[in-house]
Amino acid sequence: MEQNKALYRKYRPSNFGDIAGHQNVVEILKNELKNNKISHSFLFAGQRGTGKTSIARILAKSVNCKNLTDGLACEQCESCIASNEQRNPDIIEMDAASNNGVDEIREIKNNINSLPFLGKYKIYIIDEVHMLTKAAFNALLKTLEEPPAHAIFILATTEYSKIPATILSRCQIFNFKKIDRNSLIKRLRFICENEGYTIEKDVLEEIAIISEGSLRDASNVIEQLITVTTDHITVEDLKSVFYVATKNEKKEILINILNNNSSTIIKYFEKANNQGMDFDVFTLSLIEIVKEIIEFKFTHDNEVLNILEENDMNEFSHVNVKALFEIADNLSEAYAKTKGTSINFNYLLISVLKNLNTPIDQPIKVEKPIEHKIVKPEVVVETKIEEVITKQETIIQEQVVESKQEAKLIIEEIKVEEHIEEVIVEKTVIETVEEINNVYEFKTLTNLKIELNKNLVVNEDKKTYKIQIDEVINLLVGANKFKREEIENKFNEFFAVNQNDELTNPEMAKKYINFYNFKVIAASNNEVLLRAEDFENVNNLLFSLQSEQQRALFQKEFGNLIFLPIDEIMWNEVKLAFKKLKENNQLPTYQPVDYNKYFDTKKQSIVLSHFDDKTIEAARRLFDLDKIEIED
Repeated sequence: MEQNKALYRKYRPSNFGDIAGHQNVVEILKNELKNNKISHSFLFAGQRGTGKTSIARILAKSVNCKNLTDGLACEQCESCIASNEQRNPDIIEMDAASNNGVDEIREIKNNINSLPFLGKYKIYIIDEVHMLTKAAFNALLKTLEEPPAHAIFILATTEYSKIPATILSRCQIFNFKKIDRNSLIKRLRFICENEGYTIEKDVLEEIAIISEGSLRDASNVIEQLITVTTDHITVEDLKSVFYVATKNEKKEILINILNNNSSTIIKYFEKANNQGMDFDVFTLSLIEIVKEIIEFKFTHDNEVLNILEENDMNEFSHVNVKALFEIADNLSEAYAKTKGTSINFNYLLISVLKNLNTPIDQPIKVEKPIEHKIVKPEVVVETKIEEVITKQETIIQEQVVESKQEAKLIIEEIKVEEHIEEVIVEKTVIETVEEINNVYEFKTLTNLKIELNKNLVVNEDKKTYKIQIDEVINLLVGANKFKREEIENKFNEFFAVNQNDELTNPEMAKKYINFYNFKVIAASNNEVLLRAEDFENVNNLLFSLQSEQQRALFQKEFGNLIFLPIDEIMWNEVKLAFKKLKENNQLPTYQPVDYNKYFDTKKQSIVLSHFDDKTIEAARRLFDLDKIEIED
């Protein structure tokens, strides 16, 4: 019985026109062929199944083609036909995984001086070259650097980092990235049509995610699907071989996350786990969908939609972009931490539940007012006070004070007045909280956070100025480690708490409340760089810095220091810019900033500030932001 040829072998490209993706690599090689400027050694590096060996064979065939046209082999000459039938004596392929010793390399050196048979060049293709031993690499060095005029080396590897620098310096290097989705899908559709099958778009999208940019892996998936279907491949066929979620299932999961439907989410995850779902693929799929929703919300352009369709977006029209960012962050963190591990299901489920706004065990706050009653002071007894405290216990403990006994003392103090004839024993929840806040204002860290949140709401749509990247770069150039530590110590004093989580200096905490939630990143003698996670905090502090009265207050504590508050997104932009300037030796000289002139200048650039002003850039870099450390 004749052996069936695997699809990835059957449809291996035989010329540059059949290559899926890698257009930059193809164009460079075709230009070298057209101009007859072929390098003597190449290194093709990249992940599995992206076409390194295929392009190496096409290049080897093309350099010896007798009728080369516009960089493409003719497929008609003797050399081309022999190459296509894999019997060309001028093309020598070696697998370094099984022939990795110095003896094999010496054999190449001994035979390399013999002239080619059919064409102008002898081409040596060494696959998985990183598997060569150190001695074998050393034996290859001189030959690779100065081979005979008729010899060309093409090295291929999936582990670029293992290639010695001495080898790299002798090669023209091409990096083979993952095959882009559109090219991959186009090639898969071509394979299916030639095999007599039609395939749904959703199936192609899922295979593109499963294969992670590898055409060989994707072809193997198609081959398995062909065995379980007749002539039309559906998502159900895909699920029968590889348990994956459909587009509608993934949409429903996101909708349930946004609607806090925890029980539905847990049931789905448990069922999917029992059926053997690949949660690495599932996580990537969810991230892709979240990305498309975010992009569409900012652009309203159908071209950004590859998985979803425009009518799908109606289900997310009410969704806040910030909630989508939080979901994407948690999904990305789960994928990065658990990819390929046995705990990916557990960690992903926990990460998804982290996005829910109302955890299952969170007590529901009572907002219904309690009926007012007026009684005489003599009627106010210990049992009545206990009853009031019991009714308000949850609210008091969460928002105001730490213990029931403390609440009792507060209410007693309010009621013991010599000239009061009538008191209100039972009040609404809001009145009770306000009453205790008036007595113990800013006593706890909880109160501080409540007040800060009020400020954020009040200042949300106020006009503020913007911090520019060049201002921050200038500060970083003139940064002083000791000055930063000095400011950090002051901040720590402002918001220090004791063992009971009570502020040790509530007056200072209230005075400098706008600095809460900020971290001191760097400081010079003139400026201080502060970072907060959310832009709302930045906006709030910028708004307060516009006030001369507020600045006068800050001057008493810090002197003529200019505060530059930025959020996490801008901090990442700064790090990228700083790194590039440093690498290119283009960092500017530090320029001290005049305190009074600075704020006079900022008056001219005050604009209405919203969260959305910052999030467009965040959407662009959300999924592949570089992480860069800046030293003091």
